[in-house]
Parts: sequence; C-alpha cells; structure tokens
Amino acid sequence: MALAKLFQKYFQNIFISIIKYGNEWTVYSKIIKNGVLIDKFVKSFDVNESETIDKEMQEYLNILQSKYNFSYTILLLDSMGQGALSGTRAVDFKKNGIDMRSLTHLKIEKKWSIYTSFIDINWSKKLFSNVGLDFIYSPFIIQHSLLKKQKTEHKPILYMLNHETSVTITIFNRNNFLFGAYFKTIIEETISSVDDEDWENATEEDAINITELDSMDEEIGNIDELDGEGLGAFEDVILNNSSLELFGRDILIYKHLTSSLREFYKNPLYKGAFVDTVIVYDGYKTSSELIEMIENELFMDLKVHKINISEEICNIAIKEVLA
Repeated sequence: MALAKLFQKYFQNIFISIIKYGNEWTVYSKIIKNGVLIDKFVKSFDVNESETIDKEMQEYLNILQSKYNFSYTILLLDSMGQGALSGTRAVDFKKNGIDMRSLTHLKIEKKWSIYTSFIDINWSKKLFSNVGLDFIYSPFIIQHSLLKKQKTEHKPILYMLNHETSVTITIFNRNNFLFGAYFKTIIEETISSVDDEDWENATEEDAINITELDSMDEEIGNIDELDGEGLGAFEDVILNNSSLELFGRDILIYKHLTSSLREFYKNPLYKGAFVDTVIVYDGYKTSSELIEMIENELFMDLKVHKINISEEICNIAIKEVLA
C-alpha cells in the first residue's frame, strides 16, 4: 500500500465532486497527474425522489470510477443536522447543549470542532450506496480551507459561505474560531423520508468521518437594532422590489446574519467582541441589495470573493490525497 501511494501521483487521479443545486446534482471532475491538471469537466443530473440516485447518474459515476487508476468521489454535506463549536472535548459539546451520542465530529487544529448527526451521514451513504463515497465535506471545512489562503486581520471577522441552498456563517479572529452556524436558504424535506426509527438505530459504527470516509474588546452597541430598525428598513426595500428572489432568499440570509450576530453578542458562551467586517465567499450570487443593506443598516464593511464550490471541494481532496 505504501509503495502504491508513492507512485500514485504518476498515474491519472480523478476527483469527482457532487453538489446539489436546487433540483439538480452537479458532478464536477478534475483529472490530476504528477501535480498537473489534465482535464476538468462537469455534468448535471436531476434530483429524484427515491432513496438512491437515479440510474443515469449512477452509470455515469461508475464509468468515471472504473476508467481511472485512482478515483475519489466527494459529496458536499447539505443537511441541517450539522454545525461547529469552539473546543473539542465532551464538556464543550455539553455546555453548547449538544448530545455527542447522536453525532460524529471532527477536531480542527485541536481547537474547534465540526459535527453532524449520524442520521445525516447514514442518509448520504444510503443515497450513494450504488457508487460509494470517499469523502464527505462539511461547508465549514470549505470555509476553513478558504480562510487559510488569505491574510487575516487581528480582529473578529464574520465569514459567510454562500451556496444556492444554504449559508454557512462563522466568526474567526485570525485562526481562532469563535462562532459557527449553518442555515438553509430554501425549505427542503430532505430528511423527512427517513424513518424515525433510523434515529434510534444510528450508531457511531454506522457513521463515517465528516471530512473523509476511509482516512483521514470594544464596547458593543445596541444589538436590538439588528431586529428592529435595521430589519424593518430591509423589509421596506423588499416590498418595493419586484424581485421574488430578493424577497425570499436575501431576506432569509439577512435574518440569519443578524440572528447570528445577536447570538454571538448576547450568549455568554461566546464573549462576543465587536464585529465590523463581513467577508462573503460567494458560490452562488450575492445581490447588490443585500450588500447595501449589510453595509448601510448594520454599518459593516463587506467584501465579496467569488468562488467555485465544486472546484474548492476537489482541491481540498487533491491536497489531502496527493500532498
């Protein structure tokens, strides 16, 4: 095995990322040989209502997996039963009101943790049971990877990973994790088809690692303004705007942002210092109206970095496998 690993980089390795965008699966593939990108391509499939992916998608993935000497299939976790917290010990989960018996977790830099429920992991495994998965990545892992690539200031900064169906919010002071939350931006019933008894039967033995399967003090102002005048002004903007997308999705994102700030400031768990900067990793689209509202109503500086989430997921796996 060690010898095969040594020579692996000289063969073609395919990394296949799978992300749900609305009612479609986007399958994005990168082929790497000796550290060089050989090819990349993308294909989309409809999301069906069955407990496994449809036959066309299954056949496509099986062909890719069998065509190359080394293949890695990667899924972006998009379920609600996930989150992040400061600390790695059982006592840290307990003080956050989280029962560790129902979830799997991963320590990040021995400082903070990401977690998800066994039921969400098992559902993902079942959905792709005919093709298999090598990695499951939490959006918190993507944020962490992006954060490590940029220079950070010595102050708390709020980061948002903007995906079509979700927004992941974290607050870091340089590399120190302070707060994390995951929200859906559409209403889904992804887990509703799972029997209640599956929750009872889910165990650690059934779970896979959330990152991979086989390896691996300024004075705070009046925070009540966040859900008072600021939100009301935002709703006024919405009512005068004909965009249903702005009314639906952007109002949710703004509410999730303000609720996260309230929690960070008011909950004694976080000892929240003042946050005046938002950095958006934009994997979908951040509207100009939302940007203006954050800047004008919350008086926060905002920077937007466009990203390709499929590309980022592949790059994380490539680094993990071939580095």
